[in-house]
Amino acid sequence: MNGSDTASLGPKYRIGRIEARRIVEWNAHLFTRDQVFPDSSRQEWLAQRSWLEPRFWNAENDAVTLTIQSFLLESDGKLVLVDTGIGNGKKRPTAPPFENLSTSFLERLREAGAAPEDIDTVVLTHLHSDHVGWNTRLDGEVWVPTFPNARYLISQAEFDYWNPEGSRAAGNPDADQALVFADSIAPILASNQVELWTGSFSIAAGLDLEQVPGHTPGSAVLKARSEQDSAVFVGDLLSTPMMLSQPDLCAKYGDHWIDDDPDRVRAARRDLLTRAAHAHTRVVPAHVNADAGVFVTPASHGFTASDGMAA
Repeated sequence: MNGSDTASLGPKYRIGRIEARRIVEWNAHLFTRDQVFPDSSRQEWLAQRSWLEPRFWNAENDAVTLTIQSFLLESDGKLVLVDTGIGNGKKRPTAPPFENLSTSFLERLREAGAAPEDIDTVVLTHLHSDHVGWNTRLDGEVWVPTFPNARYLISQAEFDYWNPEGSRAAGNPDADQALVFADSIAPILASNQVELWTGSFSIAAGLDLEQVPGHTPGSAVLKARSEQDSAVFVGDLLSTPMMLSQPDLCAKYGDHWIDDDPDRVRAARRDLLTRAAHAHTRVVPAHVNADAGVFVTPASHGFTASDGMAA
């Protein structure tokens, strides 16, 4: 199996009456700044070094930390899991660090007080391989749902985009995503646990999904509100904290944008951060190594952030 086990459990925090914590599956340097953020210079990162290093970036080798994590929410006795990471034993030949991973993710989830059968709802912000892997686990040689009593929420547009039996299938050459659908989506479809939604969707009082296309055609954010507190779980809309000071920054891999529609992502990110700053809403990105997300404040160029645990 691949790599060392970096799974860990974050501290509890509250969004009003909603209790939240993160379950980290994987935390390591996956790429360098110039590989994925070539439009953001080393000098610009060095100017932010005091808070980027060491948690988010290593100035010596230019390595950027990628955190892959899920978020466990308890609201009125119901357990909601936001995104499910990479998963163990998945074949990911186009993403070697994720190939045949073996971590103690489920043990950390149990440590948080949630056995797999206790999860009521799984929210999938989008269907990239590092967000859906623990949807399923191996039972012998068969992939079965990890959370047997949960409904798995997927936006209709996202499902249609990646569905290999859909009209777009012939135009989608992504071999990794074909494997992802086969081992992490098809089994939960077969078990009738998938619930598709469009536009927006209310999970429960104070927990609402909103489709925010751009990173993928059907990507979504989860908004949580309780009493006077609020949070927004933004998936990959904000994948590095440098996007706070540079809201127009988008990632590339070679000559290709990682976002499906970078201009749409930039506009959505600026809008979301502006509204979060105005309402003092906690912002919780999928890949940022922060225990409780961040609170943001407008600055001369973009935004600044304070640790979500401090508020």
